[in-house]
Amino acid sequence: MAIIRQFGLLLWKNYLQQKRQILVTLVEILLPMLFAGILIALRQKVPFKNYPNATVYESFAVNFLPPQLLYRQWQLAYVPGNSSVVRRVAEDVQHSLGPRAIGSVRGFETEDLLEDYVKKDPLSGKLLAAVVFEHPFSHDEEPLPQQVRYHLRFSYSPKNAPAKERSELNPNNDLDWHTSSLYPLFQLPGPREQYDKEGGTPGYFREGFLAVQHAVDRAIMRSYNGPAAAALLARTRVVMSRFPYPAFIYDVFILAIQNQLPLLLVLSFTYTSLNIVRAVVQEKERKLKEYMRMMGLSNWLHWSAWFLMFFLFISISVFFVTVLLCIQVSPKGAVLAYSDPSLVFVFLIVFAVATINFSFMISSFFSRGLGGVMILIDSTDSYTRGFLGSSAFRLPHVETPDA
Repeated sequence: MAIIRQFGLLLWKNYLQQKRQILVTLVEILLPMLFAGILIALRQKVPFKNYPNATVYESFAVNFLPPQLLYRQWQLAYVPGNSSVVRRVAEDVQHSLGPRAIGSVRGFETEDLLEDYVKKDPLSGKLLAAVVFEHPFSHDEEPLPQQVRYHLRFSYSPKNAPAKERSELNPNNDLDWHTSSLYPLFQLPGPREQYDKEGGTPGYFREGFLAVQHAVDRAIMRSYNGPAAAALLARTRVVMSRFPYPAFIYDVFILAIQNQLPLLLVLSFTYTSLNIVRAVVQEKERKLKEYMRMMGLSNWLHWSAWFLMFFLFISISVFFVTVLLCIQVSPKGAVLAYSDPSLVFVFLIVFAVATINFSFMISSFFSRGLGGVMILIDSTDSYTRGFLGSSAFRLPHVETPDA
């Protein structure tokens, strides 16, 4: 009973201190609600569009280069240049794509010589692609192996990128092949390049990669058995199509809050955290804590009383913030329309407990109120600047070899 009575006295003492600061208490309760109100206002300003049906794309052929690359007399390189079968494959590719698209073919003994040509010869600007066979041909008449391995090399900088995607300021820029990325830098709701049936960036179709690859595969088949392969290929037509995308809701607001909601939560409870540190450290500064311990109060009772009081005040804010975030105030929906309110409440309560404990940890390092508050402000400011810096739009520089 003595412990309960002591705990009750400590709660009464803390309540009286908080009661004398009505304005501070109101700000602690209303500030998180203010940030929730800002999110509600943003929700009403940002429109969304519902796509109830699956997005299905038309198929397209890869027999020829895209229209933007036709009639430009490109050059096709092949490696190694000392193999007659490789030369015939390259000439077959030229014939398949059309002499008006591929004006000439040129062989190089090694891939290093090809790279020197691209780096030093001004005429290399007409080079569309290079077909590099990985098999070491020992003499001119050696046939292709049973298992053919080759790779295609294109220019690092796309030749046929749309004008709007040639700027580094565009998050969907088409300045390279993005071979180091599995996903776009900025993922939006819905299919990537929604209105481009060929797939958009990176431009495997519009740069001619798919057409050259298809032509090389057909030429390799004809090199093994010309008449039979020609008859088979004459009856075969290869088309490609993008995967369908299921129904979705295009809502940019979700993308915004998934990055900014943590920051808003930190800012909404920053003032409360500052007051926790100030209250606890000022009590130590005035020697009140030592006096109470001399009177027989346990240290854990002291911390428990502070925790319970701050927890009750923050719980009020958390309850109203949960209501504001989950309630639908207009046809545009709630801020967290698809989240269970009880789960949001539990999440915010856990965050509030972590905030209180963090503030207690900061207060334990100081014996003067101003020092603890300044350290907490500095740590919050560092987090905020770091968060904004990591969320800011910037493009990584990736060293990627030619495709």
